[in-house]
Amino acid sequence: MKLFEHKIVLLLALFYYGLFCAVVMLYFRFPTEQLQLFCETKLEQVVTGSDCKISGIGYGFPFSIKANTIRFSDSKTKKQELFTLTDVRITPTLTAMTSRFGLELDAFGGTHNGTLELNRDTKEFTLQDIEVRGLDPATIPFLKQASKREITGTVTGTGSFQGKWENGKYVTEGKGKLSLEQGSFALLLPVLSLNSIDLRKFETDIEFRDSTLQCLNGIFNGNELKGAFSGSLELHAGLKRATLSFIGELEPLPPLLQQGKQVQNMVMQLLKKQQHGTVPFVLKGTVQKPSFTFET
Repeated sequence: MKLFEHKIVLLLALFYYGLFCAVVMLYFRFPTEQLQLFCETKLEQVVTGSDCKISGIGYGFPFSIKANTIRFSDSKTKKQELFTLTDVRITPTLTAMTSRFGLELDAFGGTHNGTLELNRDTKEFTLQDIEVRGLDPATIPFLKQASKREITGTVTGTGSFQGKWENGKYVTEGKGKLSLEQGSFALLLPVLSLNSIDLRKFETDIEFRDSTLQCLNGIFNGNELKGAFSGSLELHAGLKRATLSFIGELEPLPPLLQQGKQVQNMVMQLLKKQQHGTVPFVLKGTVQKPSFTFET
C-alpha cells in the first residue's frame, strides 16, 4: 500500500515538474513573431475589409497569450481606424487546450469576455457566453463616422456568434440581447420638435446572419417618448450605406406635451386617428440618409 502511495506521489511530482518546465520554456522561447503574423491573418479573414495590427503579444503566466492592443483599420486606406481592442488575454481550457479558449479584453470603455471554440477540421469557430459590460458607443470611431450622429450611454449584452469558412471567407451568424441605459440618440432631422431622444432604457433581441442584423422585441423608455420597434439592418454595403427597414410605435409622454402649444397640436393631430395612444412609424433609407415617417 505504501509503495502504491509513493508511486502516486512520484507521478504527481513528475507531472508538476514537467508543467513547470513547459512554463519556463514558453516564457523564454515564446514564438512571438510567428504567432503575431498568424493571428493578424486569421483576424483579417474574420473582420473582412480590415487591416489588423497586433502589438505587445506575448506569453502570460501560466498558460495564456496576451496582447496589449489589437488595432483594426480600413484595408483600403490603412489609416482610418475601425476599432481597437486592449489588454486582450486568451487562456486555453485545460481539458481542450488546442480547441477551447477563454477570452477577456477591454474595448470601447468596457470589459468583455467569452469562450472561443475552434474546429480545425471543419474550419468553424464559435464564440459562446459572450458578455459585454460597460461599453460606451461614443468611443467607437467607425460608428460615429458612419452614422454622423452622437450616440451615448452604457451598453451591456449577452449572446453567441459563430462562423464557418466557405468559398474563401467566413459565413457568420449570431444572436443575443442588447441593452443601453442612460443615453441619448441624436437625430439628423427633428422628430416632434426633438433633436435627440433621451433614453433611460433601450432593449432588443438581436439576430445576425449573412450580413443582416435583425432587431426583435425592441422597446425603449425615454424622457419625452417611449415605444416599441422591430426591423432589420442590411450591412452588405458596409455600415455607412447600410439599409434600414424598421416599424414601430411611439407614445408621447407629458414632458413632450409641455414643450409648447405647437407640439401639443402636432401630437393631438397624430393621435386623433389612433385608438391606443400610440403613433405607428416607419424608418427606412440608409444609416447616413434615413427616412422617418408617421403612419396615420
